[in-house]
Amino acid sequence: MTRARRIAGWLKWLVPLAAAFFIGRIIYGQWAKVREFDWTWDPWFLAFSFAATSVWFFVRAWVWRRIAHQFGTAIPYPECVRIFALAELSRYVPGTVWQYLSRIYLAGRWGLPAAAAITASLMDVLLLALAAAPLVLWHIAEVFPLMERAQRILFGVFPFAAIALLQPAVLNALARVLLPRLRQPYLPIRFGFWELFGLWASYLGLWISFGSGFALFARSLAPVGVSQGLELMSNYAISWLTGLLTPFTPGGLVVREAILGLLLGRMLPLGTALVVAVLSRLWLITLELFWAAVAQIYLRRSPPAMDAGAGEETRR
Repeated sequence: MTRARRIAGWLKWLVPLAAAFFIGRIIYGQWAKVREFDWTWDPWFLAFSFAATSVWFFVRAWVWRRIAHQFGTAIPYPECVRIFALAELSRYVPGTVWQYLSRIYLAGRWGLPAAAAITASLMDVLLLALAAAPLVLWHIAEVFPLMERAQRILFGVFPFAAIALLQPAVLNALARVLLPRLRQPYLPIRFGFWELFGLWASYLGLWISFGSGFALFARSLAPVGVSQGLELMSNYAISWLTGLLTPFTPGGLVVREAILGLLLGRMLPLGTALVVAVLSRLWLITLELFWAAVAQIYLRRSPPAMDAGAGEETRR
């Protein structure tokens, strides 16, 4: 085992444990204030949060299906929702690859090559991160005051960076580099720029819906104002990107909650903010389990029979 792998193995346990200790210590130390906080319980806001947040599963499955389809494999949309919902649960398994391996296996039953499934997943993550960027930049100066000047620069640079990254030639160049390292053959991406822009715009709308769902969830528990909705959306996007950049933690577990709690601490007492952050993870897991169960029971479709040669090629 190389030194880098040993360090990654230690970080996989130390970072979540440190974040969990931080969260637990703050909540425990401020428990009296947490109990005395003017908590609200509004089932209507919770119901609206359920509807807005659930869009996450259906739009991402639709985009992933569009990407997979351009590789010549047509998977029914209900089955894509099922594949996506089941694979998302795998990200809580320690490691960084299980949700992608789950997609490869489930989509492979429909004849989608592993290289195509990996390419679709890489494009999914890239588009999702690019779509989160405007929400992150919107409030980054308020979160990090030292970045006030950088915020204006980043806002000016972002459109050009996004246009560059959405160029098919750039994505194909990335695929040529990454796929061989994953021991997969290179498959060219055949989308045009405007098709990729449309997928990015879909994810931008998805972030607005999902961020609104989190804001509604927070409002169902604590008296946050409507005017703080955009800030709440931005806070969640920042915590999501942080979790994405710490791949050695399963699903960004605990790390995302620690960052989100610190950001919410600007509008709520820190102990209360961390409780809301932890409850938001439990709320998300509940949604994931619910839609995975619904998809498995009602949306499952039987794949067409594949000949032995096609099945062998898919496994490779």
